[in-house]
Amino acid sequence: MTRYIHYVTRILILLITTGLASLPVLAHHSTAAFDETTVIKIVGTIKQFRWINPHSSFKIEGDADGDHPDGLWTVEMTAANALLRQGWKRTSIKEGDKVTVFVNPLRNVITLNDGSQGCLYVGIILQDGSTLGRVDGKPGR
Repeated sequence: MTRYIHYVTRILILLITTGLASLPVLAHHSTAAFDETTVIKIVGTIKQFRWINPHSSFKIEGDADGDHPDGLWTVEMTAANALLRQGWKRTSIKEGDKVTVFVNPLRNVITLNDGSQGCLYVGIILQDGSTLGRVDGKPGR
């Protein structure tokens, strides 16, 4: 009987450890923080591009349309492998490129730790004039 209890205890510890190790996967967030009914056009210069998982991102310093603040914006994107399926490459943009970006702003506007505004990628007109994503400036998916 003692051997059986020892065996069951080991199995339970293994299951609990495996369950705890998978918690970071559950922490993945949605796009609910972004206002997908609003599209902002930002014309500016790429300051940083991070081609990583789970979310690629870039920073653009530029002029935003409407009443939205000019300056530095942090643009959150989807995973690099999903971007590949949308036509992106690791070399699609680089620091110093002049681009026009279309984004959804945060629902509750806050300034991020680096002084930038946060937003969600919708589309981009690259320096060579080619486009990726939606660049019509209209909300919706």
